[in-house]
Amino acid sequence: MSELPKFGYLTNPVVDILKEIKAAARLGFDYVEIGLEWPEGTVEYLLRKKDRILDLLRKHKIFAVGHTAWWIDFSSPYQAVRKAWIIESKRKIDIAKELGIKKTNFHAFSSRSLHNFPENYVKTLLNNCVLSLREILKYGKKFGMITMLENCPKGITDFEDFKYIIDNVPGLKVNFDVAHAFVCSGMKDVKKYIKNFSSKIEHVHLSDNHGKEDEHLPIGKGDINFKKVVKMLKHINYDKTITLEVFTENEKDVVGSRERIEKLWEMIKCLKVGLIK
Repeated sequence: MSELPKFGYLTNPVVDILKEIKAAARLGFDYVEIGLEWPEGTVEYLLRKKDRILDLLRKHKIFAVGHTAWWIDFSSPYQAVRKAWIIESKRKIDIAKELGIKKTNFHAFSSRSLHNFPENYVKTLLNNCVLSLREILKYGKKFGMITMLENCPKGITDFEDFKYIIDNVPGLKVNFDVAHAFVCSGMKDVKKYIKNFSSKIEHVHLSDNHGKEDEHLPIGKGDINFKKVVKMLKHINYDKTITLEVFTENEKDVVGSRERIEKLWEMIKCLKVGLIK
């Protein structure tokens, strides 16, 4: 039986990082997921505020997880562009290390929809991702960094394509975004990700939507069956970190979403063997 996971608050990169860390602590979250992206999450900006960030984390006894920009394109067929993204990603790992972050997330994104190309070109783009992530993972390992890949609703959306990347980058962990999987293929894809990556899921993102786009709604305001989601996560004894990616102007929405998941986690005690088939 899995223990209650740690719950996190994702920073808004257009809001001052210090205010966001204070908000995460004030709202009772276990950790803050820091957006390592422009404008407030650039390497230069975070370095300037490094000491104050670390002081706040210590003061409030919370930790941090790293979250890079979703539009980083490791699949780019233009090698100069792909290598530039690798260089920038290594810089993000550097600042993550400075902030005491132990795991950093990247995205399975491609600026080109893979559905528009013949299979041989698709494989070229996927192999570019593999080569890029192998280099980034190797770099992060020097600092004890866990590198994670998040499934996306744009670009690389097919489960098998995502699996190809994971299978070909030994040591790469999965940041499973439930809402993204639901947009791509409903609860069928949600179940597929949890079943296939049960031993590789290192981190989870939760929000709700109606299955058409990534709306980042509060839990219970869309069509995702979170009772089933929690059952499946408990079935694989998941007990790590869950970030609520609820993007509304009302703080009560993200707190209420966390409380809904916590309640489900406590309520679901009995698991049927063979739940994930």
